[in-house]
Amino acid sequence: MIRPAKQSDIIGIVDMVEALRAAVGGPVAVDRPHTAHIIAQLIASPDGAVWLSGGGFIAGSLQPTIINPAPVAMEHGWYASDGSGLRLLRTFERWARDRGALLVQISTGPDGLDLTRLGYRVAEQAWIK
Repeated sequence: MIRPAKQSDIIGIVDMVEALRAAVGGPVAVDRPHTAHIIAQLIASPDGAVWLSGGGFIAGSLQPTIINPAPVAMEHGWYASDGSGLRLLRTFERWARDRGALLVQISTGPDGLDLTRLGYRVAEQAWIK
């Protein structure tokens, strides 16, 4: 079952953010108080959303870009250890569509999923130093 996150879920989501960082080899340590604060803001915001499954979450927000004021649904974290990843993504896509998002922007780790089979295409690559 996928459900909207509540304030009482924040610590568990932060734990999953830690697991996400480990799974993708994220180069920056998770600042737990900061992460909890951002998740709380996303839960409370009309332009933000966080959903949970039994062992996963997806979080994102609607934002304009520097190119166009139309909202883009930007995923800020997506992780599932229970096989619910696609259901979480579909929930995020529905939410974005219902709110008039121009597109959905998803990130994966360097060895992550190939989302082309779901209709996504690579638009940019992120590089870090």
